[in-house]
Amino acid sequence: MTTPTSIRNSIQAWADAGSSDGIDQIVEDGVRSLPVLGEFLRHDSPIERTERLEVLYKKILQAKFAAPLTGRDAREIARFQKELGFVLKYKSYAVKAATPFGYSIFLQNEREGFSFQRHVEHKLEVFHILSVKPGGYVFLCDFEDWKRVYETKSFERWLAGEANDAYDRFRFVPDPGDVFVIEELGVVHTVVGCVLEEFATVSTDMVERLHDQNAGKAIPSNFTRANSEKIMRTLDPPARNRLVQGFGDRNIRTIEPTVIEGGERTVLCDSFVRAARYRLKSKGETAVAREEERAVILRFFSGRGSVLIADDSELNDPKARVEFDRGDLILIPPGIHYAVRNEGDDPASYCEHCIAPGVAFLED
Repeated sequence: MTTPTSIRNSIQAWADAGSSDGIDQIVEDGVRSLPVLGEFLRHDSPIERTERLEVLYKKILQAKFAAPLTGRDAREIARFQKELGFVLKYKSYAVKAATPFGYSIFLQNEREGFSFQRHVEHKLEVFHILSVKPGGYVFLCDFEDWKRVYETKSFERWLAGEANDAYDRFRFVPDPGDVFVIEELGVVHTVVGCVLEEFATVSTDMVERLHDQNAGKAIPSNFTRANSEKIMRTLDPPARNRLVQGFGDRNIRTIEPTVIEGGERTVLCDSFVRAARYRLKSKGETAVAREEERAVILRFFSGRGSVLIADDSELNDPKARVEFDRGDLILIPPGIHYAVRNEGDDPASYCEHCIAPGVAFLED
């Protein structure tokens, strides 16, 4: 039987150098290993170390999800994710607050953002803009157009503020609530100077950087867990959503919510990932749902209440619930019944990221 000390020593060796000694046993121990792993994941660390620890978290979840879970185990996992919150990855231009299933929030600096990049392996990304800082924009173009117009010096001048029609036509200033879906390998894209949600099939980079304006820049000293969590708890969801498609010529349409039990739902994308927003009225509760093959991440922007997380035998058990408050993150494993109940006097709002673990963990 492993002890907390042996678990801690094995995780330390894995985090420092990728040593696999004792890792199989940690994965086999499952939820017993999670509290110690959580201590490491909440440290402010370089990205390489954080992503090694994230891989270990995925291995534990993948092993647990390979067999049917009891409601008790599912609630332990949900409470662990709630306590852990996001896995924070610090870049020079943004804090990436990530989950193991590809749902992330990016807190970008003003006028800074992703490199100009394209996917080299298939990865679906849905960008949902929460707020736009001064000078913020989204850039989208076809790779053939990029090759035709891109020249390093002129592009650097454009980034510094010089007008250039060849690049300006692909620059779009979004409104909060705008949605952009990147699903083709040939799309050159970036987001600059925004706070956004990303609903993706995997949580790590799988891109070719065509122009990296961030190379060599230092990570700001104020990028810490304490500061990031404080900011994220203040985020509000946009009042409306628009789907923005196209490059120079754009097709923009409003995404209308639909009425559901307890409130309304707005589906932003339903593909390899289902990305949706929910708004529940005071004392409202959703119908009970169950995803047989997919895991569900819920991120709460407002409200307080509880989430039913139950196996077949617990549907009427009032104790089969996990409480939530503003800013909380809840993970629901595949095959588990769930429903969200808003127990406050004000509306509750949250987003849902739904994906099969086999898709999210494909990189590993």
